[in-house]
Amino acid sequence: MSEIVGQSGAWQNIASDLALRGYPISSPRELHPLLTNIERDRPQLIETNRQRTMRSVEELTARAGTLADERGFFRRLINWFKIRAARNEIAALHRADSKYSSALDQTITHLRSLLSSAELAGAEAELAVIDRLRTLPSSVVVFNDVRLKATRHIRFNGIALISAQIDHIVLTPAGVFVIETKRWSQRFVDSGNFHNPFDQVSRANYLCYDLLRRKFGKTRVRSVIACDGKLPNARRESYIKVVRPENLSSYILGFRNTELVPERFSALRSFFEYRIGSPNAI
Repeated sequence: MSEIVGQSGAWQNIASDLALRGYPISSPRELHPLLTNIERDRPQLIETNRQRTMRSVEELTARAGTLADERGFFRRLINWFKIRAARNEIAALHRADSKYSSALDQTITHLRSLLSSAELAGAEAELAVIDRLRTLPSSVVVFNDVRLKATRHIRFNGIALISAQIDHIVLTPAGVFVIETKRWSQRFVDSGNFHNPFDQVSRANYLCYDLLRRKFGKTRVRSVIACDGKLPNARRESYIKVVRPENLSSYILGFRNTELVPERFSALRSFFEYRIGSPNAI
């Protein structure tokens, strides 16, 4: 099995957002059960939160009462600030409790929308591709969510090339593979509401090639779109290979000539490791 470094960027975005909402999950398979549980347990969750709030309010009220009963000028002066802080905390607890049910409803709406979203479809596609790449030999390293940043002024096809986010980079003794994952429907392709994936991969490939050439010397970088769905037509001069996810490993293993000696392979590995999910790395 290959070595996997980093996670799906699309899935990390979804998981991080849910964690901030208080619902940490590790897999798309957990989304539907999470929604089902929240919808089913909504009344109980609201009541549990209210009881927890009231217990905290009672404790703070009792503490404020004890502080108010203490005697002595300096003690009462110090306690005045403590009592005010307790009252502010009580008010904050009541505000949070009043917003809890609406926040719960917002989470339910968000989860329902997410389950049918292109965002989730893209994340699932990336995770599926990672699973496919995992079957490559142990001599292969797979990097996910790689962020590259230009170190000089570059123009590619007349447009400034500043940075690129790459779904997957596969490092093998035969070279470097830049892989973009797409799971688009025909309706989405027909809409035309997207950045051309062939241009996207071409730009990422060129930036990767330029950075590696300047740092390590000329290095072969191949471009691949792992497509589980539909794509717009490619330009005639396009050198980008479109591969079904289930054929991805066999395509990569078809390149058998060793182009990277161990020292160069190790240097490239360190280069890409440093750029996993790091937009400021150069």
